[in-house]
Amino acid sequence: MNTKVKSYLIFCLIIIISGVVEAQEAVLCPLQKDNIKIETTVDIPTVTNNPDGTVTLTHSDQNITDIFAQYTIHDFYQSFPSSNPDGELFKYYTLVHENRTLINELYNYVYPSIYLLDPYPNTTISSALINLLDNKTYKLIKYCTESSELGWTCPESDQQVPDGFELKIAFEYDAVNDLIHAETVGVSSCGNSFSINMKGGFDDGFGTTNNTLQLWESETGTSALLDYNQPCHNIESMLYSVLDIGCYENHNYGNIRVYANSGETGQIVIERANVIFATDFLTFQDNALSVNDESFQNIKLFEIVGNPYLQIANLNNQSVSVEIYNTSVQLIERTKRFKENTLNISNLSSGLYFVKLSNLNNQQKVFKFLKN
Repeated sequence: MNTKVKSYLIFCLIIIISGVVEAQEAVLCPLQKDNIKIETTVDIPTVTNNPDGTVTLTHSDQNITDIFAQYTIHDFYQSFPSSNPDGELFKYYTLVHENRTLINELYNYVYPSIYLLDPYPNTTISSALINLLDNKTYKLIKYCTESSELGWTCPESDQQVPDGFELKIAFEYDAVNDLIHAETVGVSSCGNSFSINMKGGFDDGFGTTNNTLQLWESETGTSALLDYNQPCHNIESMLYSVLDIGCYENHNYGNIRVYANSGETGQIVIERANVIFATDFLTFQDNALSVNDESFQNIKLFEIVGNPYLQIANLNNQSVSVEIYNTSVQLIERTKRFKENTLNISNLSSGLYFVKLSNLNNQQKVFKFLKN
C-alpha cells in the first residue's frame, strides 16, 4: 500500500474516533495549510499579527520577505512543537494561506537549504470542462460513496438530498489565469458559503488528468458550526472535503474529476478518491433546468402540426416567461411575457428541447418538448 494512503487512512480513523466525542463542529475550513521544513532557526521568519487577523512574515532575506508580502497569510506556527527538539519533526512549520502560487514561488525562488517544501504542479484546463462549467449554476441533488471492497455501489446507493436542502454553485472560467471560479449562491442550508478558484489537475498517479481540477485559491467564506444530527451535515462535509476546503484534512486525495452525467441531460458529477479505498460522488443539476414540482401541476405543453406557435394548455391566462434550451443546455429562445399563441417556434429545427416556464412568483417548471 502507498505510504501516503496509509497515513491518510490513519488520519481518517483518528477523525472518526474524535468525532464521537464532538457534538458540534465546522465542516467548512477553506483556508489552506502547507508544511515547510526549515533547517536553521535563523531562517524562521518573524511573525507580526495584523488587526484583520492576518499575519506579516519578515525574513532577513528581502527577496523572501517580498514573496510573502504579495499574498494574504493567516498564520505561521511550528507544526509539531512537542516533538523531539533534536528530531526532524521539530523543523516543520505550518503556513496558513489562500493561494498555492505562494507555495510555488517559495519553491522556485528560495533555496531548498532554506525552505524545503513540495510545489503544486498543474495542467491546462480542458476546453470540454470549460464548456461544461463556464457561466453555469448547478444545484446539488444527490451524493454517494462507492467502494468495491465494502460492496457499496453507485448509483444503487445514491442518496437524494433531503427536502428543504439547497446548495447551488456558480462557475465561471477566468481565461487570463486559466482558473475555474466556483462560488456558492448565497449560503447553503447549513449556513456555509465559499468562494474558490481551481486550476487544472496534476499527474497524481491515479489516471488521466483530462477533465480534472484542483483547489488553487480560496477565501475565508462563511463557516457555521453544525450538529451531527443536522441533515445537511454529512452532505456538506463530503462536498467540502472533495473540494479540499473541508475541515477533515486529507480525507480525499488526488485530482477532482468533473464530467457530464451519462444519460442525464444537464447533470454533472464531481468525484474524488478518499482514504477508505472508495470514491465520493456528488451529482449536480443545471439550475436552468431545475424543476419545481409544486408549481404548474395542470399545465401541459404541446405543438399543433401546421401551427407555428407553441401551445400551452391550462395556462388560465397567467403571464409567464418562457426559456427554451437545446440538449446541450444552451439557451436558444426567451420571451419575458408569454400568453397563448405568442411564441413562434417555426424557426426551431426538429429535435428535443427543454422549455422552462416561470411565473411572476418565480415558480418554475421544465418540460421536455419534441419539435416535429
